[in-house]
Amino acid sequence: MWVKNQVVMPFWEVYSEDMKKIMGRYNQEYFSEAKIGEIVKVVYASYIREGHDLVIRDSNEELL
Repeated sequence: MWVKNQVVMPFWEVYSEDMKKIMGRYNQEYFSEAKIGEIVKVVYASYIREGHDLVIRDSNEELL
């Protein structure tokens, strides 16, 4: 049973604007925005080379 006042952990989303797909989610407690930038360069390099536009989004911005 879920608790109504459960706090949602903030996370970073790596989102592909042209494919309209969430590529990954990373907890903000463990990953800084700079670290996410490094992860995107390494892990999603093939998508970037293919010309896809990847954006790092903050989950808190979606909730507002």
